[in-house]
Amino acid sequence: MHTSGHLTAAEAERWTTLVGRLRDEADTLVASFVSRVRAIPPYGRGVVPTERLETDADLTFEYLLRRLAGHPVPARLAGIGPSIGRDRARRGVPLNDLLTAVRLDFRVLWEALRERAAPTDEPMLVARVEDVWAVVEEYTAQIQVSYQAEAALLARDRQGERTMLVAALLSTEDPDPDEVAHVALALDVDVDDDLLVAAASPAAGRALRRAADRLGADGRTAHVQSTGRHSVLIARWDGGAGAPVRAALAGVPCGVGPVAHGLANVGRSARLAGEIVDVLPGATGPCELLDAWLPLAGGRLADTAPELVDSVLGGLSGAPARERERLLDTVRRYAASGAVGEVAAELYCHRNTVLNRLRRFTELTGRDVAVPTQAAAVLLALHCADRRP
Repeated sequence: MHTSGHLTAAEAERWTTLVGRLRDEADTLVASFVSRVRAIPPYGRGVVPTERLETDADLTFEYLLRRLAGHPVPARLAGIGPSIGRDRARRGVPLNDLLTAVRLDFRVLWEALRERAAPTDEPMLVARVEDVWAVVEEYTAQIQVSYQAEAALLARDRQGERTMLVAALLSTEDPDPDEVAHVALALDVDVDDDLLVAAASPAAGRALRRAADRLGADGRTAHVQSTGRHSVLIARWDGGAGAPVRAALAGVPCGVGPVAHGLANVGRSARLAGEIVDVLPGATGPCELLDAWLPLAGGRLADTAPELVDSVLGGLSGAPARERERLLDTVRRYAASGAVGEVAAELYCHRNTVLNRLRRFTELTGRDVAVPTQAAAVLLALHCADRRP
């Protein structure tokens, strides 16, 4: 402990005597500290048991008073600060509340010193106040460093547990209710909460994590996890589908599964989200089921796709190649907008030309794209035809 050069020999001796007196009255210091620290919310709720508080306070004041007196610190006291930091991290005491509590040591010590000092000791106390503050602040720094290190280890352990539990949830179609309850605790959600589920390719994983950070900043629970093939986002959600989802995931090329009504439905939603992002590799933003129904349906019809194409479009096989291309181009454009005038403008032709081509398509295939159910079959067949090797 550094001793101020402004003290006379008599003052230095008086200081040592005063500090020694406090060491003899440590119980008073402990009682004063414990009564004050209970005003800090976590301590007032009993997060740290009284017995532990008293033991730690007793060791703390012995450590601090030895430092102030310039006496050696024995091994049994050297680790008390780091021990307190680790313990409070494990008990979940917020760091700011912990630091507030530790800095009460200065107030307790300083008031005790002033109460026991004689009027003639005032110059000595003035000379020593910075030393007392420095010792307490150094001790506070020890506690803060150990707290942060322990908190980082705990966070890593909790993240590992969340990752393991969520991985199990995503890998099963019928999760066990007990496992669902464990995941709910790990993610800090209710088992019946609505949850937003999205999947992105590994290349877009960073963008998905940024979106999760934004959701988390709004107070939502948001967890991102890699499954190897995808990064999957799970977030508590109350915004419905459509525009709110697109706003929350703006700029993230990802598939968005149906809102999961309850944690047990997250796995299915995540699988659909993964399928969506796989069939829309060129996506530049969030894509929902409505955006991907055609390629999804086409992919799931892989075994029967050739028969579907032949059944719906087989009548075009006899038409000249140039006519077939014109008819298919016109049909695609009309299916996209349903407006003959708009298609005519796009193709730089008269609207009657568009109508004639649509009639010709119907003559050859027997499918009328003005009829919604037939248009859906045509679109699906066209998509399958485009995917043919």
